[in-house]
Amino acid sequence: MQRQISQIKVFVLYLLSISTFFASLNQNIYTPIIPLIRDSFNVSINWVNFTVSSFIFIIAMIQIALGTVIDTKNHKRLLLVSLILISISTLVCAYTTNFMLFMISRIVQAIGAGIIPLVTINMIAQLFEGKARGNAMGTYQILLTLAPAIAPILGGLLGQYYGYRGIFLFLFVIAAGLLILIAYVLPNDERKDDQRKTNSFIKNYIAVFSSYIGVSTMIVSFFVFFIYFAILVYLPILLNDHYHVSLQIIGLLYLPLTVSMILGSLLFKHLQKKISLNVLLIAVLFLMPLQVILFGLLHTKSIIGLSIILFGYGMTVGFSPPLFSTIISNEYSENRGTALGLFNFIRYAGMAIGGMLTGLYNVLPSAFVFFFLGIFLFFASILHYRSLKKSFL
Repeated sequence: MQRQISQIKVFVLYLLSISTFFASLNQNIYTPIIPLIRDSFNVSINWVNFTVSSFIFIIAMIQIALGTVIDTKNHKRLLLVSLILISISTLVCAYTTNFMLFMISRIVQAIGAGIIPLVTINMIAQLFEGKARGNAMGTYQILLTLAPAIAPILGGLLGQYYGYRGIFLFLFVIAAGLLILIAYVLPNDERKDDQRKTNSFIKNYIAVFSSYIGVSTMIVSFFVFFIYFAILVYLPILLNDHYHVSLQIIGLLYLPLTVSMILGSLLFKHLQKKISLNVLLIAVLFLMPLQVILFGLLHTKSIIGLSIILFGYGMTVGFSPPLFSTIISNEYSENRGTALGLFNFIRYAGMAIGGMLTGLYNVLPSAFVFFFLGIFLFFASILHYRSLKKSFL
């Protein structure tokens, strides 16, 4: 009987992870076709970048709006609503020729995509405890990592042969399939929608901000994801304008980042069983800025060198999210939904702002921008390390 329950948990873990993979796919499949969207709708690159950043910003706001009530809502129903929104909006994106309607549909798509990660990560945190939770978060992150890793490759190939319409039709087919699967296969929430009065918004966040470890982890995550997405959005521009490669090749050149991010998540699963999470956090604090500085200095020298740098950087990026989410899940038991919602909001806000950074490249050299970001992150890491060290004493 115990084995059967364990198998059900594993099945639910993978189904939830695949759902979050799809939510991330909606976001990241878009980046390699930024030049294609610009040319297809005949708009400026700033408008296209706005659709990228606004998508992430909407996802971030959903985390705050849903975070304080997520623990009292029917999780399966929320997942179904999200997939319905995504299905409708992707069809509109595929067939519209009006950029404004396209942009509005992307916002609706973002609302649907924003619901999924908060619901799934809460369900996983509730299903598993202790080391099993860290292991589950690692598995979850491995599948989630495949999205930003595979999406650019997939987006480049689909964009090359079928245009942006083929990308959104592809997303519609997956959304419809997941909708059917979750409706008929995912076990019903044991809790129905709970209408009991929840703690006040202010009390929830006072409780969340009372934990130094939790708050410091969220602050670090903002800078990590801010810089990560600044690099991610800049890559297709770098490869297209500086190295003069096609959309198809641009997607393939994300491969070093793909493989290393998966390896980073696997490494976390292994190390979290043997090493304290706080020690692992400190290691990330010092490794990440050094890698960003290296990217700033060498990213324009050669594609081979760029690939090597991205591989090392991807290892740390893949390692970070399961580390952050596990630390936060362990820190909060009474307000876990609010804490994870705030964590998601902060990291998505970092991505959104990082995506807007491309405008600086017209004013300042990209090498200077990324070198400065690495230096800034290094000094911020020192400050956080000193504070974390005091908390250990």
